[in-house]
Amino acid sequence: MATVRRSYLEELARIRERVNSLFEEVLLRSGLPGGETGPPGTWAPALDVIETDDAFIVHAELPGVERSDVDLSVHGRRLEISGRRRPLPADRNFFQMERSYGPFQRILELPSAIADDQVSAAFEDGVLTVTLPKGAAGRTVPIESEGG
Repeated sequence: MATVRRSYLEELARIRERVNSLFEEVLLRSGLPGGETGPPGTWAPALDVIETDDAFIVHAELPGVERSDVDLSVHGRRLEISGRRRPLPADRNFFQMERSYGPFQRILELPSAIADDQVSAAFEDGVLTVTLPKGAAGRTVPIESEGG
């Protein structure tokens, strides 16, 4: 009886893995170019976002990603981090392979405006740190009277 139950559980685990991979193929596509095999955008770096009085500080874990393979852009309150982790050479025989390769994209909508001309970024030991100083959410435009 235990053997039958075990085979059902193993079959359910295989079905779950297949369903998860189908969702990744359909829902996680980012549309990034690069010619990698497999569906693009199936991994996303982990982020920490810290808010101070003056800025937002974003730490992105990018192990195995070259600095030249990372792109950053800021528009209004939106930060976009994208790039790709290059696959390992195909001539290797893997006993087990769990890390993801290929393109990634993370988009953050921050709660306040950013002074985009003062944004800075550093990349060290596989961690990207982006400092986004807060900017004015807008400005008041005075209405001048006609004739002075």
